[in-house]
Amino acid sequence: MPKRRNSNWIWSPVKDGNATVGRINYATSTRQEYGAFKTKANLTRGVPRFGQRQRNYAAAQGGGIRKTYVSASLRRRMPRAKRAALAAIGVLNPAFAPIGGNKSHLVPDIFGGPSSALNLTNETARINTSGHKRIENRIGRLIQAVTAANDKSPIAKRGGLVMREDFDQQGRSTRRIYMVSVKNRANNTRTYHRLTFTRL
Repeated sequence: MPKRRNSNWIWSPVKDGNATVGRINYATSTRQEYGAFKTKANLTRGVPRFGQRQRNYAAAQGGGIRKTYVSASLRRRMPRAKRAALAAIGVLNPAFAPIGGNKSHLVPDIFGGPSSALNLTNETARINTSGHKRIENRIGRLIQAVTAANDKSPIAKRGGLVMREDFDQQGRSTRRIYMVSVKNRANNTRTYHRLTFTRL
């Protein structure tokens, strides 16, 4: 019988075959920590409720992206809604192009993240599907836990997300930090969460 995966992980390895390629972590957070991270990101959310900025390596270091921040309001995409085709859309880190890799949304499209070059990076398929996807699923469960069964509006604000991703000089992501605010629309309260992916 296959081993059952713990959906409420505090930390968990990300495997590619027998190799451990990363680690995901979860911790509760506070309004103050979320606010400080949001202030450091220093972003204005435009349309569609999304903002991005980045820092690059100096030209003498070869250029390329060093760090990006993104910020967005969270909402839920309608079930079975059509996904955007990503093949013709650029990414923030084109220097990193793993064979068989994926384009990874920084703010997941299921939560209203745009399918644009400002919100996409190249990543290995395994890290994207076993690391980033598991974080996305965890955020989804946090939202679902405070959402009424009849509350299905795709435009309702479910909270906020501020994220930072760091890159090495080859354009490969080394770490993601997600700070998430989840809104309970029934009583107008919020909970705060920190989720990270670290490449090993």
